[in-house]
Amino acid sequence: MNIYTSYAPIYDMIGQAGFSQHLVTHILAALPTRPQRVLDLACGTGGAALILAQAGAQVVGLDRSAAMLRIARARARDLGLAVRWVHADMRRMLARSAVRQLLHPASFDLVTCLYDSLNYLTGPADLGLVCASVANLLRPGGQFVFDLNTEYEFASWDDTDQVVYDSSDMLVYNRLNYNARTRLAKGQIVWFVREVDRWWRGEEVHTERAWCDAEVQAAVEAAGMQILARYTPTWQPAPPDAARVVHVCGVPT
Repeated sequence: MNIYTSYAPIYDMIGQAGFSQHLVTHILAALPTRPQRVLDLACGTGGAALILAQAGAQVVGLDRSAAMLRIARARARDLGLAVRWVHADMRRMLARSAVRQLLHPASFDLVTCLYDSLNYLTGPADLGLVCASVANLLRPGGQFVFDLNTEYEFASWDDTDQVVYDSSDMLVYNRLNYNARTRLAKGQIVWFVREVDRWWRGEEVHTERAWCDAEVQAAVEAAGMQILARYTPTWQPAPPDAARVVHVCGVPT
């Protein structure tokens, strides 16, 4: 089942891009200089990519959901922003010649991947594949910034229901569960939308993987990068039991 297809317009309407928008403002404030060229992986409907473009960067937004990219393109057009949008899977983004024409080695100052998007990589080699591609694309001194849900967050996913949005015309909730043995978490996203006198129901199942600190460090270092800092989403030093960690990684100069 393709995810972020039917759910794409719901995601955008209820403002779920807000988390990435909030996080990217912290990232920009923390950088020593404003990035000239940025790649936003799993860009979704463009929340972070558009803020980066408004800050003056040349931005490429990449996502594997065509439905999410359609919304991103429309938002960029409405704002008069020139962002290049790429439909590709970030695990294999350098495998296609058409994508390689946009993603040149050592050409980006910053690569971002926000809103626990790397948790969606569930294969044991997936994180390493992405880190290797990112390291190839970053200039010396460039940074790769991403956030991950941790095992402490997933441990709270104990067959619980979480209301994401509730209004007179729309209800969105998640049914969450986590298997500690496989380290796979599942979120069953269900939504109801009212059109005049009728309610429509939709559903997608999203699977995420809990990547432990050792796995993250191994993938980053195997790609030739190093972890420079770990923060909470409010840009405080991340405690050992943080539910979500923002990793700031760098390519040596």
